[in-house]
Amino acid sequence: MKKKDFTLEFWQYVIDSSSLINIERNVGITVLERRKGAILLPEQVANEVAFDPKVPKTDPVRKFVESNPQVVTRFQDNEEEEYLRIVSQPGIGPGESSAMAIALKRKLPLIIDEKETRARGKAANHGITTLSGKEFLEGSYGS
Repeated sequence: MKKKDFTLEFWQYVIDSSSLINIERNVGITVLERRKGAILLPEQVANEVAFDPKVPKTDPVRKFVESNPQVVTRFQDNEEEEYLRIVSQPGIGPGESSAMAIALKRKLPLIIDEKETRARGKAANHGITTLSGKEFLEGSYGS
């Protein structure tokens, strides 16, 4: 197996599952491959998009996650405690909650689908810098 190049980018971003899927659907997996050094996927997000039995083995996002395990991150320090606090709030699922917890504790911007106004609003209420998938692709840092 050929070792793939992997270089961290200057800025890293935590990404939730809907944003990851939307980026792949709108512009293709090649863009994610080029920016993989900037992407952090919480384990819960990776499970939703790649390891859930309902996800076909041929799914491009699944293949991306399986071939780039370095983008998947586990909770560190007190991120799990923050996750449990956020996931207990109504309307926020496990993937979004884990992405928010990691973004908050590591002080990283969160890529969250602009249609997810409830989750994006909650992230902003927690002081998390957010940006859409489109802003990420354009090279924005976040607002």
